[in-house]
Amino acid sequence: MMTEEKVFAYIEKYHMIEAGSQAVAGVSGGADSVCLLFLLMEYQKKVPFSLRAVHVNHHVRGEEAVRDQEFTRRLCESLGVPLDLYDYDVPRMAETDHLSCEEAGREARRRAFYRTACRWERPDQVRIALAHHENDQAETVLHNLVRGAGLAGLAGIRPVHRTGSGMYIRPLLCISREETENYLIQRGIPWVTDSTNEEEVYTRNKIRREILPALMQINSGAVKNIAAAAGRVLEAEDYLSELTQKAVEKYTAKEGSVWILSRDLFEEPMLLQKRVVKNVLEAAAGKKKDLSSAHMEAVLELAKGRTGASASLIYGLRAQQVYGDIHITRGEQEKKDLLELEFRVFPYENQQIPEKTYTKWFDYDKIKNGLAVRRRLPGDYLMISRDGGTKKLKDYFIDCKVPRRERDNVTLLADGSHVLWAVGYRISEYYKVTSQTKKVIKVQVKGENNHE
Repeated sequence: MMTEEKVFAYIEKYHMIEAGSQAVAGVSGGADSVCLLFLLMEYQKKVPFSLRAVHVNHHVRGEEAVRDQEFTRRLCESLGVPLDLYDYDVPRMAETDHLSCEEAGREARRRAFYRTACRWERPDQVRIALAHHENDQAETVLHNLVRGAGLAGLAGIRPVHRTGSGMYIRPLLCISREETENYLIQRGIPWVTDSTNEEEVYTRNKIRREILPALMQINSGAVKNIAAAAGRVLEAEDYLSELTQKAVEKYTAKEGSVWILSRDLFEEPMLLQKRVVKNVLEAAAGKKKDLSSAHMEAVLELAKGRTGASASLIYGLRAQQVYGDIHITRGEQEKKDLLELEFRVFPYENQQIPEKTYTKWFDYDKIKNGLAVRRRLPGDYLMISRDGGTKKLKDYFIDCKVPRRERDNVTLLADGSHVLWAVGYRISEYYKVTSQTKKVIKVQVKGENNHE
């Protein structure tokens, strides 16, 4: 099947663009986005719709970024496609908003797309077309897999994704990077190359340049097969999402500021229990970030326990078992009591590590699951001796005679269930800096004296 036929069929399969639609194409000047623009223009001959292009200068690559902007401007001008150019100082956004450059770049593009969508009467109905293809899909699935993602992560990039600021579509997910380039070469269409695509310091580029080629030596269809598997996982995820929503409606209720999980939920299959609990915790927290499987497990454990048992979670959330039901509440005061920590990573060159109350140093390379600043959860523990002896955090608090009412207010720095630092008390022996340490992470309680 020809590239155009495949892409047009994919657009129609997912109802990405219909007659009279308004679409915004993100055009960087690279092969993928240029291919997207030309294919959308061809599709206009089949289905009439409005099309504009957006280009964002992130101010990351200096003169190369200016080159890309000028290339895109000339290209759209020659094609008669309206183009909106935007400048965002992404490094400054990252610093100001405490984001990574990648996160700040995504936010810059989101703002640009929304500003262009607002040219039309219904911005929320505008289709925002992005140039992700099969290779991007395969890279995303592998990246999510090694990070321990769930089913949604293994489904990869969605062909259509609706948000409050628009409807994102990805018409090229059905073709490979090679197909996009061949499409342009056969038609004599030029493009520009982003030099950062050749840098191997980024995780995704390592997957692109090392891991995927190795997999394709095993099976030349690896990229297509991974992308196809993601499509099947997406079907399963969408089906489970429907079941989850029905279960949420059946087994949960909100009374004032309290979310209630019915005891009947915990008679359902465990997979459905976990998904409903996750749904409710996200609703109660008002966000998804940093909610982990440990928080879900804490709620599920309460369901098996006695009435009155409770657990502090995250963002001031608290779960309590009430005669078989689980009540989720959010205490603003508990959230404010959580100490704010500041972090800095640097090479270890046998510097002296001082003893301070509000500043600690840890072996950065021993952190496996990522750091979380939170209160205690069931299963938390510390390593209390250099020979590997561990102790449950609860038992440690009892030994230290920490009053019960204060235990849930202790700020913890944790790597999964392993507590690096119970702030104000002790650190785990496992993460201490040694002569074998290569990188150190310095953690300080914000606002406390550097010398204490």
